[in-house]
Amino acid sequence: MASNEGPRLHDGSGSETEDDVTETSPTPPVTTSTSNKGKGKRKKPEEDSAKKQGTWSEVWDHFSRPDNNKTKAICNYCKKIFSAPSGNGTSNLKKHYMVSCKAYNVWKAANSGKKDQTMLSPEGSNSRLCKMSEKLIREASNEMMVIAELPLSFIEGLGWKHFCFKAKLPNPHSRRTATRDIVEMFVQRKAVMKKILDENKQRLSLTTDIWVAPHTGASYMVITAHFVDAWWQLRKLIIGFKNVYDHKAATISKVLIDCLAEWDIKRIFSITVDNATANSNAMETFKKDFKQIGDDALIMNGDFLHLRCSTHIINLIVKEGLMEIVDSVNAIRNGIYFVRSSTPRLKAFENHVESRRILRGSLPLDVKTRWNSTYLMLEQALKFRTAFDKMHEVDFPYIKYFKDTVEGKKRVGPPVKDDFDSVDRLVKFLIIFYKATLVLSASNTVSSHKLYHAIVTMSTNISQLHSSPGSDEALREKAFSMHMKLSKYWDPLDNRVEMNKLIFVAAVFDPSKKMVFVENSFDKLYGKGTKSDDLKEEVRDILKSLFEEYSSAVEKNLGGESGSLSQQSNEVSTSSARSREEASQTVLGSGLHYESMNDIYRELVDTGGFQEKQNELDLYLKEKLENPATFDGTDYDVLSWWKVNISRFPVLSVIARDILAMQVSSVASESAFSTSGRVLEPSRSCLTHYTIEVLMCLEQWMKCELRLNDKLVKKEQLLADVEVQDNLMREFEPAFTFSAP
Repeated sequence: MASNEGPRLHDGSGSETEDDVTETSPTPPVTTSTSNKGKGKRKKPEEDSAKKQGTWSEVWDHFSRPDNNKTKAICNYCKKIFSAPSGNGTSNLKKHYMVSCKAYNVWKAANSGKKDQTMLSPEGSNSRLCKMSEKLIREASNEMMVIAELPLSFIEGLGWKHFCFKAKLPNPHSRRTATRDIVEMFVQRKAVMKKILDENKQRLSLTTDIWVAPHTGASYMVITAHFVDAWWQLRKLIIGFKNVYDHKAATISKVLIDCLAEWDIKRIFSITVDNATANSNAMETFKKDFKQIGDDALIMNGDFLHLRCSTHIINLIVKEGLMEIVDSVNAIRNGIYFVRSSTPRLKAFENHVESRRILRGSLPLDVKTRWNSTYLMLEQALKFRTAFDKMHEVDFPYIKYFKDTVEGKKRVGPPVKDDFDSVDRLVKFLIIFYKATLVLSASNTVSSHKLYHAIVTMSTNISQLHSSPGSDEALREKAFSMHMKLSKYWDPLDNRVEMNKLIFVAAVFDPSKKMVFVENSFDKLYGKGTKSDDLKEEVRDILKSLFEEYSSAVEKNLGGESGSLSQQSNEVSTSSARSREEASQTVLGSGLHYESMNDIYRELVDTGGFQEKQNELDLYLKEKLENPATFDGTDYDVLSWWKVNISRFPVLSVIARDILAMQVSSVASESAFSTSGRVLEPSRSCLTHYTIEVLMCLEQWMKCELRLNDKLVKKEQLLADVEVQDNLMREFEPAFTFSAP
């Protein structure tokens, strides 16, 4: 777009420097150019020597003739085409850009020279125009840096300055101003969050995880609170991102208690941590110290406070399994890298695929620290094992590639039959753990009632692989090994295993399972008999104790109302007893006493006894299981069921709200498959501990407000992305190659 304005230069403070990008202004003035393309580029026609000089309409500063078509006119702003034959006038064109064209209004406002701008709102072409102030742009810029995990210096970077210039936005503010704004935003939001937690007045379940700064090596403990709100929606809130100097139990416990005191949190249901020994000791220390806050600080004396992270346990099992066949995995990984290293190699591989009549598909490379990507890579590679075999026979570059040395050692590979057989056996187990992780790492929906179901599913499928008649000896040995690894962490019959029994109780609070599922699972996994029966009885005892404790708490919270009810009940009982005594003393004559039918009824009761009033727990367990397919015509949801039935089960609903908020995974969903620790963004490593906490907390709070929580990408999406990238390479860079590792 042509312009008569000179170059416009920006720096971070609003002054002009030579170091910034030079751009031309998009203002479309009338020029003397002979070109008729673009806004304001049409030249007034010269007077014809045989004609009288005519008047040039200003409409043609906003319209152009498309491809020298003398009967049409195209709007320079919205690109709409109108009929405009010469000699018919231009009133319809003028009416369009003056009244109807929203794109013209946006352009006009952007070039009005004012700091406030008129922009189209995000809803689209049917939306109304809204005012965009410099203050709002500044606030949105700060929020963008927090949500996108951008460095604070981004606001002064060349890319952002260039964007502001092109979009006609005000000059960016400095990073010091941005830092101050972000800290103020954090303080204001924190005050709101504390008020929400205070008004909610319920127990919280916590998760903790350790993050490491890549350059400084500093460790940080993220502390997240989880609860079900009054609308029966699961909420999570990062309440601390604290620097820890070491990973000792005393340090972890102190940081945790100090953080809770900072937020005035005095009641905890459970804490989920990873499987480190220091964390187990820290939970014992925390339990001892936190009890001093009050009698109701922990439930059931803190016996069920500590819960081990389920996804961390699965990661440990998978990591051990991968290490057992690491050479086979590396051989296949190197084979895939060779195929993907250039377009000719990929084409040669596809030719081998076609010759073997195997369906086409992409071969993704994995991220070594994320086992779901390794599983995806191996699963896809197995589909092309005959193509790899063919390359090993006839492809000379492929053979030569594996004869090369890397750091003085021969490159691992090429993959052969034994490698593919070993990987094939492992993939059968990885799919089991992969599906379990997808279920258990969903931190935006309740999952505590699903944990034991996932454990049963994993154990059952592994046992089937072990006992299947079609399994070879190697597969049976692998299945036995995997089952032993699983039992190492989740065997309730082994006294050496610290398994939180609330895992079973949480399953009972799923109305579609209750005790029926738990008892049947015990019989199936551990066999019918004394041990299974003892475990059933233990779960029932925990349920009863939990119900009694919560019943007492609910009665205590009712306060004077329950006391008044008890007093009325006692008065009625006393009055009835007095009446009975007076009646028994009535003399009918001749030494006979009056005897009512109530006296006879009392004698019967003394013999047979009263029928004990059925409490909520007994009623809930005796009712039929809920059918998820017929839940009021909507998708079955555990929280929705309890919300609907809160009047029927007032005490149990309080327990359900707490136990369903219990987290079975201490890591966010995007980290669930990681076999390495959580690593802080490199650009944040050099910041102060306080600033890092501000940014990490704000990011999570804002994502929750905007419903932008990270979701797991399923393998189908990963494969689709790889295929799109392959097609782009073929389309734009057909001769592209890169060197081997």
